[in-house]
Amino acid sequence: MVMSCARYCMQYIVRCFPGAPFRKLRNALWRAVGFHVDNTANILPTATLICGDITIEQETFIGDEVMITGGNIKIGARCDIAPRVVIHAGSHEIGNNFRRAGESYGGNIVIGDGTWIGTGAVILDGARIGNGALVAAGSVVESGEYPDNCLLAGVPAEIKKYFD
Repeated sequence: MVMSCARYCMQYIVRCFPGAPFRKLRNALWRAVGFHVDNTANILPTATLICGDITIEQETFIGDEVMITGGNIKIGARCDIAPRVVIHAGSHEIGNNFRRAGESYGGNIVIGDGTWIGTGAVILDGARIGNGALVAAGSVVESGEYPDNCLLAGVPAEIKKYFD
């Protein structure tokens, strides 16, 4: 419970340190509350990391107003995550008619090295995106295995093409 409160408070503390000069300080603050953030990552101060076991590897960029939450989430090296992306590994069991959203659980998401995720995309529980992939803006990536070097686009996202 204490760690949950610390992580919640950290959302506001990192916003006090905007700009590139404070990047390493923000990363150290995220690590202090239990997230695995490489020192070379660049997480903008308006990004939100909430709960779960979150790993962000080297030289990855996390844009404005990105939300990362719920479960085991691994974002590889040299990824670029555009503004307002949601990476959400949590969900609920289907409940009864009294309350349809039943018991909550945390799932898994893996985003491969060198992947680019466009503005407003949503990555949901169970998605495993390969290395060098491109997720088009506004796409919704559902649970499934997506290969290296592909373009994912649409709602739900589908493979549109492969890159060399």
